Amino acid sequence: MSTLKPKYTLFDGIQQMLAPETLSDLIAHPVRRVEIQPMNGHSGLAGGQLSYVDTDAGRFVLKRMSVASDWIMFASNDFRCRSVTLWQYGLLDRLLPHLEHKILAGARDGEGWAILMDDLTGHVYSWDSPMPPGLAPVFLDQLARIHAAFWNNPQLKDPRLGLCSLEQLLNQTSLPMTQKYQHLTMGVIPEWVRDGWKVMEELLDRDVFLAMQNLSEAPQPLFDALSGYPFTLLHGDYRSENLAHPNHPVALDWQESTCSLMTIDLAWFAKNGYVRDTFGEAQAIRYYRERLESNLKGAFDDLEWQAMVDLGYLVDALRSTCFAAYWYEHADREESRQWNEQAIRRRNQQVRDALRWLQ
Repeated sequence: MSTLKPKYTLFDGIQQMLAPETLSDLIAHPVRRVEIQPMNGHSGLAGGQLSYVDTDAGRFVLKRMSVASDWIMFASNDFRCRSVTLWQYGLLDRLLPHLEHKILAGARDGEGWAILMDDLTGHVYSWDSPMPPGLAPVFLDQLARIHAAFWNNPQLKDPRLGLCSLEQLLNQTSLPMTQKYQHLTMGVIPEWVRDGWKVMEELLDRDVFLAMQNLSEAPQPLFDALSGYPFTLLHGDYRSENLAHPNHPVALDWQESTCSLMTIDLAWFAKNGYVRDTFGEAQAIRYYRERLESNLKGAFDDLEWQAMVDLGYLVDALRSTCFAAYWYEHADREESRQWNEQAIRRRNQQVRDALRWLQ
């Protein structure tokens, strides 16, 4: 039986959470004025809503999420809001002081949820504000710490957390799922997925595309293969846009958190251009392995490690190749178009390498 117990209490609504007296207690500083204003142009890709909370004691950020409007939550059956439960049950606090989450409070918001966070404007990385080269190993080290901290931890399977299963993680960018619910309007992700799969068929080798299509429609062979390997807490969307380093590493947006194989997170992070171009993808994988083995105080068998890396990249291919294909088709610069084409074509060998472990 799980020994998991709530560490924090959710407020009954946003008004209660943002009341001056409540904020005064949360930040241990008097608050008399509170104003909320939308964060224009910064709504989540999946449909979440971001706002600034301006007070006379500083600025904060409010994120509101609902299954009715957020594609990630809808596609992954997130009826508990895992971003909230991981904080509420204290799991994110277990990563302190090495990795911060910056969540101050959480609340119910009608049929949805809300999170109040410190304002990290200017510190979160983006396409026009990329991560400095020297931080890639810092965040790889933090990723290894996350995975080691929850290695084979049975509490992750407590249904009160509502973490993604691998099936629910894949559903978020599944062609069958986006086609089934194409009448819904929930952010831009479903459109990117549908359009991306069309382009993938043109750019991938025929055998690879068919293998990926088959696994998208019938993924049980992949689930069976992964069931024989360790599991841990995955961030699920560990990329520069969800990371910050104001004076300490910070990981944001735990909405896609999953209980599964650690290399799924690794592949998602290591394949990105800022890692490949500044640190090197192969070097990133080696460095992560060193840090994970150090934290676990044990070494992996080389063959087992290769299988886990290959399978992590296969999951990543199913999740994100459609995005590269979408941006290949809609690139406004030839350089971007070529970069995404190369990323897609690299999937051919990655998928073939992984399929041998499904036999």
